[in-house]
Order: sequence, then structure tokens, then C-alpha cells
Amino acid sequence: MRALVFSDVHGDQSIIARIKQEAKNCDLILCCGDITPVHGNTVDIARKIGKFDVTVLAIPGNFEMPDAMDKISEELGWINLHGKSVEDNGMIFFGCGGGNVGPFNTPYELTEDQFSAILQKFSKKDRFVFLSHCPPRGFLDRTNSGSHVGSPVIADFVNTMQPLHLFCGHIHEQGGKEIMIGKTKAYNVAKQIKVLDIK
Repeated sequence: MRALVFSDVHGDQSIIARIKQEAKNCDLILCCGDITPVHGNTVDIARKIGKFDVTVLAIPGNFEMPDAMDKISEELGWINLHGKSVEDNGMIFFGCGGGNVGPFNTPYELTEDQFSAILQKFSKKDRFVFLSHCPPRGFLDRTNSGSHVGSPVIADFVNTMQPLHLFCGHIHEQGGKEIMIGKTKAYNVAKQIKVLDIK
């Protein structure tokens, strides 16, 4: 299946326009969080991104609260994947939203224990795709200052479960980078649009 993946739009109208254009040729849309501008409204921005004729799986970033994602699901038909697994086109998808605790006091920050509680909801599957707003510690998480600021718990999950693909965002300066974590192809799509075949 052809998937469109994005994260950290933060209300950027040029990215939203590209999402709408690229989505016309895709079978699935994956949103890794932070569609909301710093001082914006989550639901209003989701309305601008819009409804689609294909499945949209989305998780909250650190700028979206889960209840806002639920409202988007009701109004636009997006599926809130936070803490859930869904099968689409023969593939399992699992999501873990929110940012880790940082210095900026953003609306939806989780402790490592809270991340762990969400990740424990998932039972091991042979082939699955993992959406996480926060990158795993040590991978796709390096800031311009050189610090690694990802989640250790998410890193443990990826190393243990080895999803087919990991899509994350949050650290804008890592957007567009791809690496292998064991057998997992990992992508940071912060401020990016990635179109690829998942099979």
C-alpha cells in the first residue's frame, strides 16, 4: 500500500497544501502528531487538513491533547491510534503519542512510566508499523546542541519488538532522516511529508 506520512505541521499552510495534493495518490495517511500551531486550535487545523477517502491514522504530539484527537475522529473520521492497534490493508499499526517531559511545558508531555504503560498495551506481532511522536533515545533524536532527547522506553520497545517501520517526529532538526534500528526502518518525518510503499 502507498502511504503518506507526516508530522509537526504546526499549522504550516504550505505543508497542508502538499498533504492534500500527495494524498490523492495514496492508500493510507499516517499522522505522527503536532499538527497544531504553538498558539493554535487543534480541531481548526485538522479541519483545514480535511477529510480523506482513505484511512487516516493519527496520534497526538506534545501540542495535542487526546480528547482533541477524539473530537477530530468524530468529526473528520480520522482514527486516533494513541495506545491502540488497528489493521488496515493487511498491516497492523500501533501508535504512541505525546512528547517526553521537556523544558517548554507543552500541553501533552508524558513521563517514561506513562510511555511504558501505553506501550505495554501492545502484543507482539510479526509485522507491524509503529507511529510514535517522540523518537527513541539515541536514534533520530539529536538536537542542534548535540543532545539526544528521545525516550529510553520507546527505544527499548523498538529494539525488542522490531517493527517493520517506525515513523516519528518531534525533533524538527532530524526531519527527513532515515536509519535502521536492527531490522526496523526508522524515519523522522518532522516538518516533512514522506510517501512510500508499505508491504
